[in-house]
Amino acid sequence: MKKVLVKIKGTQGLDGQKDVIELSTEGTLRVFENEYTITYSEDQTVEGSKTKTLLTITEDNTVILERRGDLNSRLIITEGERNSCLYAIPQGSLTLGIYGKEVKCNINESGGRLKMVYTIDVDLQPLSENEVEILVEER
Repeated sequence: MKKVLVKIKGTQGLDGQKDVIELSTEGTLRVFENEYTITYSEDQTVEGSKTKTLLTITEDNTVILERRGDLNSRLIITEGERNSCLYAIPQGSLTLGIYGKEVKCNINESGGRLKMVYTIDVDLQPLSENEVEILVEER
């Protein structure tokens, strides 16, 4: 396990409207036989929020994005596939469709870069188009 700096730039939107969120935080990088995990806290994105994020990147470049805390979700992003995923907030939960348009991973034991482009839908109705770039740097 290594301490790392995690820099995230996320763009979310639909029909020409876009919101950009940027976050830099400390986290950890773990290397397993066939996958990498990056763990970090998202407490800075919403004041008073307590959410931990665990990103698991498998050998086939599938990304499993799990959030636990005030927001609970498990999104599976695989290039060229649509996955049904649970998204839970204090007001309730719903099932989202996640279609991976692009997943590019260049992560190794020293850090690297991950890019994901995906859409989110509810009952096949478009909710958002997303692009997330994550830079991981060894501390």
